Amino acid sequence: MPSPKKKKIDTKKQKSLFSFVDEKNIKKDISPKSKKEDKIDKEEEVIQEKKKITKKVVSEQSEVKDEEITKEIPSSLFFKGNNTPFGLKEGNIILNKVLRESVTSKYIRYLVEKGDIVEDMEQGLLLDVDYDGGFNKAFCKFYDLKTDKIRIWIDNTDHEPYCLSKKSIAELRTVEYSESIGTIKQTKKLTEYDGFKRFEEIKKYDLLLDKEIDMTQIYGKTPISIGGSGINVRNILGKNEIKAWEADIRYHLNYIFDRQLIPGLIYSIQGGKLEKLNFEKIDDNSAQVATELRDLFKNEAEEIKEFSEEFLDIFIT
Repeated sequence: MPSPKKKKIDTKKQKSLFSFVDEKNIKKDISPKSKKEDKIDKEEEVIQEKKKITKKVVSEQSEVKDEEITKEIPSSLFFKGNNTPFGLKEGNIILNKVLRESVTSKYIRYLVEKGDIVEDMEQGLLLDVDYDGGFNKAFCKFYDLKTDKIRIWIDNTDHEPYCLSKKSIAELRTVEYSESIGTIKQTKKLTEYDGFKRFEEIKKYDLLLDKEIDMTQIYGKTPISIGGSGINVRNILGKNEIKAWEADIRYHLNYIFDRQLIPGLIYSIQGGKLEKLNFEKIDDNSAQVATELRDLFKNEAEEIKEFSEEFLDIFIT
């Protein structure tokens, strides 16, 4: 019996440079894509799909806009201008031009020319106090509770800018300062300064010494004459090693303190005179609130009761 045929051993022949490359390496090369690469491919597909959707939405919106543009605008909604003057042009008032004038100063000049500076007002909420360089006066801004308009009141009490010194008038008259005019340097007295107005002897209560002391009030022509830049009363006294009290306080704040004004409270103006209203007597609701506040302080010390009564309007508002 013939022996079975032996399997023919297939001998590989080199057919190319890569014929004998390790089959394991080949398997690695033809292995499926890694999870990371597969994830990237999926993300790219999602991005492409989103782009297609966006293009479709944009094209639809553009078509809608084109349709809207073709529609006619109703004549009732179309803005029609007119020649009615408003603002600073209202009233045919012509104002002279002032160099470097602020908008506020110009507006106050306009109100003065128009006659709209408030002289009588039943109830007005004090919003702000400021200084106008054009009129060299403080002015108050009110919200008129009856007309719902903003009203301006200009000070008519002849309040002036000032600072204080502990030196006597006789000592202050000897104070000197230097002023350069070109190349010439001149020595002048404080009383010769252009911004100086006058001296006045007054008494102030010194809280540290717990007694009244004599002081000199020095008045200037403008707030800048008292404590501005360059030559002014404060700097002249400072160069002579004399302290100028209240010279660093801005004028409108000084005015608020001197007039005992409280922004946020309600005032009345009668014949140009400014007076604070008793908020408790304005209406029944205010009276009820005042009664409730007094009840809160009824068991306190007498000093606290006096304090609460003095500032009752502030507590109510």
